Amino acid sequence: MYATGSKHLLNTLYITTQGTYLARDGETVLIRQEKETKLHIPIHTLAGIICFGQVSCSPPQ
Repeated sequence: MYATGSKHLLNTLYITTQGTYLARDGETVLIRQEKETKLHIPIHTLAGIICFGQVSCSPPQ
């Protein structure tokens, strides 16, 4: 819960590494490179995801 008048700032995730694959696992975004999971990010902390170049994503669930 946030106090009245306070702002909840969300982050934007920028993916610039070629060959990266994004997948959703429940309420988490998984960032994979070369079949290895490099990062887990809770979806509720993101305002958006911006991908540049050859980046693949799993279909939404």
